[in-house]
Amino acid sequence: MSNLIYMDKNWETDAFIHVGRLSELSPTVNFANRMKSSPGQIWGPRIIPDCQLLYVLEGSAMLYIGNEKRMLSSGDCIFYGSSNPHQIVSSHQDPFSFTSIHYNWKSASLEAVHPITGIRDCTAEDLNMPPSTYTIDVDGYGQVDFPHYCSIANLEDMFMRIVEEYRTNPYGHAVMLRALLLQLLVVIVRHHVKYTTAVGEADRIAPALAAIHQSPQENWSVQQLAALCGYHPTYFTSLFKEVTGRSPKHYQILERIQKAKDVLLQTETTQEAAEQLGYTSVHYFCRNFKAVTGLTPTQFKQQSSEV
Repeated sequence: MSNLIYMDKNWETDAFIHVGRLSELSPTVNFANRMKSSPGQIWGPRIIPDCQLLYVLEGSAMLYIGNEKRMLSSGDCIFYGSSNPHQIVSSHQDPFSFTSIHYNWKSASLEAVHPITGIRDCTAEDLNMPPSTYTIDVDGYGQVDFPHYCSIANLEDMFMRIVEEYRTNPYGHAVMLRALLLQLLVVIVRHHVKYTTAVGEADRIAPALAAIHQSPQENWSVQQLAALCGYHPTYFTSLFKEVTGRSPKHYQILERIQKAKDVLLQTETTQEAAEQLGYTSVHYFCRNFKAVTGLTPTQFKQQSSEV
């Protein structure tokens, strides 16, 4: 029997773990960080003593939660708890960077308890079990399964506010961390509630989303993306906007600009960055970048060097 039993004796048998009412949660941040993985870096198989949210900024990785497997890319948000044996394997070709938050759902104390001493290895056999589901009561809606996986654009700022607050420890940081984490949890719950009824539709455009996430520098046409999913371009465009809230072209621009942030910090000139990202016009790249971020590429590089 796995040594994980000492951490949570019920993790092998509890199919559902009820967290409580969303309005009554008092979460505590135990650890928060941002990092870039090494090529092929592996976490696990393991289990943690608390819960963890992980948001992918760039690159790709393979996630295993129990017997479920999923390829991660930019914009993916992951959750697992003390009842979820898991493993993460960073890509060799495109190692991922991410932000990570360890936390407890409810705690009378605001004091952080670092998870490092409670993390335990488990066996590959432990990953064969279906993952436990965490449920939350949402006032005015009902019980919601907190998602192990969701894809939400533009969560980086919310994660990084928590990371910076945790790292700098200003006066009142514990109270602020609780408030920021609760806000993040509500955003994830709202997103899940909103798109629960559209899960089937999201699966129907999954090949197109994967292509855009993995190769944002490619100039994907609507016809190419529609063909990947087996649909007529007109129907595909309508379905894509219904699921993502954006047109295929706008969605590609957002993914490309997200990638551009890292590329700009690794290249000497804006011209180089634009070429790596598939732009034939530097002017068009600069216009897209400013429209999304509010900064020109040059201003972004200067701001980053100052920080």
